[in-house]
Amino acid sequence: MHTWLGSYNYELPLLDLINGSASDDVSIELAARSLGCGLDSGYYDAQAFADCLSQLWSEIEDGIWDDGSEARIELAGVIGGGGDYVRGLYDTVRHLDAESAANYLAAHVRVMMARADMARLARETMAAAAI
Repeated sequence: MHTWLGSYNYELPLLDLINGSASDDVSIELAARSLGCGLDSGYYDAQAFADCLSQLWSEIEDGIWDDGSEARIELAGVIGGGGDYVRGLYDTVRHLDAESAANYLAAHVRVMMARADMARLARETMAAAAI
C-alpha cells in the first residue's frame, strides 16, 4: 500500500475523464487544461470561476442583464486576475450559455476536489505509516 500511495498519479481523475468514452468535448477540454495544475490552486481557481458563473446564471434568471452587475464585475475580476489557467477554463466555456457553463464548471470542480482530496489522503496515510 505504501508503494502504491507513493507512486499514485494525482492526475488520474482528470485522465479518466479525458479518456472516458462517455466524456463530452467540453469536459475533456476542461480536464486537459487542468493537467499539471496545482492540487489546491487548481481546485480553488476552478471553484472561484464556477461560483461566478453560478452567480451570473442566477442574475440572468432574475432578469438582470446589466453589464455592470455584481456577477459580471466579479466574473471579469476572476478571469482577469486568475492567470492562464482560469482564462483557459473561460475559453473552454465562453461559447456556452451561462447555465451550461455553470453546470460544466460545477462538475469540473467536483473532479478537481477529488484530485486534491486523494492527494491529501495519500500524504496523510504515508505520514501515518511512517510513525
